[in-house]
Amino acid sequence: MSELCSRVLAEVHRVLIEQVGRLPLPARGSEPVVLLDVGCWDGAITRRLADAIGARALGIEVFEAPARAAEALGIEVVRVDLEALPFPWSDGSVDVVVCNQVFEHLKNVWQPMAEIHRVLKPRGWALLSVPNLASFHNRVMLALGWQPTSIRTFGPHVRGFTRREFERFVRFRDGFAITKSLGVGFHPFPMPWSRPLAGLWPGGSHTLVVVARKTAGTGSPWGEHLARETAQEVQTFYR
Repeated sequence: MSELCSRVLAEVHRVLIEQVGRLPLPARGSEPVVLLDVGCWDGAITRRLADAIGARALGIEVFEAPARAAEALGIEVVRVDLEALPFPWSDGSVDVVVCNQVFEHLKNVWQPMAEIHRVLKPRGWALLSVPNLASFHNRVMLALGWQPTSIRTFGPHVRGFTRREFERFVRFRDGFAITKSLGVGFHPFPMPWSRPLAGLWPGGSHTLVVVARKTAGTGSPWGEHLARETAQEVQTFYR
């Protein structure tokens, strides 16, 4: 990973921690706030996110070594195939869900989004982040006939999101109300320039961060959408 990309990811983490700390969470008394990090990796950022609001930390991670590292930091980690299996927590049991740099790796984004919505309490918070397919540097690369870095054939990403498309996905049938839509980083410019540029033009930023609140109701628009697909269509499209 290039130094510039590493700096952007560090800035994404800073923004997520900052935004979590600003959430208007109700006083819980003796009941702890619960934070779930979907794709928690080694738990280093999860720990900082949870500590920012004094939360009990849950995590999902499919890779064993980082999952164990996260558990060593006191995070309750489960191993779940996000594209195929439900989360092992009950409906409305989580206050805050963070899902950072995960959806771009998944073909079936409907299943995990439905589960994020399900486990969140009414009016609970989701902080979601993905690379921006329409970033400034990706637009330049496309204009020169090069493949965008956020979705390459020989790369780990299988989906690409522009700002409008990601917001459309999050807002799908009013399942979430977006309260903030931020841009982070402005590749290839250094961070002192990237912050104001991303603020002025979030749609051209390196990474998209959305802060959204679960709307009233228990039904999941994403789960309902997936359920309506026939078994053959799901197998063809997602496998």
